[in-house]
Amino acid sequence: MPQTAERLVLVVGEDEFLRSQVSSAVIAAQRAARPDADPTLERVDAGVADAANALADAISPALFGGERIVVLKSAEQSTKDLVAVLTQYAAAPDPDICLIVEHSGAGRAKTLAVDLQKLGAAIERVPVVRSVDDRIKYVCSEVVAAGGKIDAKAAAALVEAVGEDLRSLSSSARQLVADAGGTIDVDTVGRYHRGRADVKVYALADEIVGGRVESGLEQLRWALHDGAAEVVIADAIAESVRSVAKVAAAGRADPNTLAQRLGMPAWKIRKIRQSAGTWSAPGLTKALQIAARLNGEVKGQAADSRYALEKAVLDIAAAHEIRS
Repeated sequence: MPQTAERLVLVVGEDEFLRSQVSSAVIAAQRAARPDADPTLERVDAGVADAANALADAISPALFGGERIVVLKSAEQSTKDLVAVLTQYAAAPDPDICLIVEHSGAGRAKTLAVDLQKLGAAIERVPVVRSVDDRIKYVCSEVVAAGGKIDAKAAAALVEAVGEDLRSLSSSARQLVADAGGTIDVDTVGRYHRGRADVKVYALADEIVGGRVESGLEQLRWALHDGAAEVVIADAIAESVRSVAKVAAAGRADPNTLAQRLGMPAWKIRKIRQSAGTWSAPGLTKALQIAARLNGEVKGQAADSRYALEKAVLDIAAAHEIRS
């Protein structure tokens, strides 16, 4: 991670969640490099409608000055207009802004990553996590980052209990460190995750984003009853909303063609389209804002994170009814 304040940082890697983790580390490093600056933070998703104007507004000179950190997510989906905004800005970055660009390295705007490197962007490469061994190593690194200790056998047990999803593995590893007092062994994993691997948080997230609010609320309450961590559920909801927004913005092209650009398998694109077709653009924009708010609430901003989850479900349901 950069030890000094950078003005333009390119985060490159195929996994969206790992990119977001690296971006969070970059943000922390930027703030540490300028502890007295207290920069504001704004995120823009390249996959949503009017992203070019949203980014242009985010990086435009501020009336009253002040430092800012702007994160552009899914830059591989950038339109020509958005690429033009990015490259023009990268040629002469604002000294009061740190722009972090997350890019898969592939997609519609594949050459954008190369262009930004040529324009002087600092590069942060996301680790590749594909195999079971990679996931075990990833769990170990997440535990250490949270201040805990874990051996390979316990990490393997956690992967078996939680599954392959990196977001869930990260949340579960960090939650275990907090709950177990730091040192995690196989018995610890067994005590905390016995029976929890069957909690289908992503299924309940799909119910919520699909507009099936009563079913979503019921599954949410059962998931909480069965011990699913609030932060894991919030992450699943956010990922489901972002996926719908990406598929909606991609139009009706062949899913097999879109698969590489969107970073998801064709079957998943077909499935998400069923939900995407029921959303309006303003409704999705509102849902993305609700998901971002919920992320902060379950990490300490709300007095009652369970209430925050239920309120977010109802707010997303209301956003689902918005029509342009």
